[in-house]
Amino acid sequence: MNRVWAYLTTYGVTTESCDPYVSANLFVPACPATCTDGSVISKYKCASGSVVHPLTITSIKTEIMNNGPVNAAFSVYSDFYNYKSGIYKYTSGYKVGGHAIRIVGWGVENGINYWIISNSWGLYWGEQGFFRMQQG
Repeated sequence: MNRVWAYLTTYGVTTESCDPYVSANLFVPACPATCTDGSVISKYKCASGSVVHPLTITSIKTEIMNNGPVNAAFSVYSDFYNYKSGIYKYTSGYKVGGHAIRIVGWGVENGINYWIISNSWGLYWGEQGFFRMQQG
């Protein structure tokens, strides 16, 4: 994910409404000169020095409180596909890959500390597009 943040800091991106994603586009087209509606392209960049790497539970919580959600990645195991609700913790299965997510908060349930995480698999997945994962 570091390369993504470096790209956003150096080059920036435009909005989805300006340059919509088109499914099954196998070739990367040339960068457009204008938005699809003909308007001028505005790029949004990360401010230099604004990308941080909180590595502890406390520093992640502090970052969320001060600046909002934290992007993260984790290794996905096959048991994750069965998640419906509750606090996810790996129990069995094989590694299927990695997944980028957004940590939006935290909580405690029955003595278990967990993260509240926004997923990208739609509102009908998990807890209305979110899941909880045990911290640590």
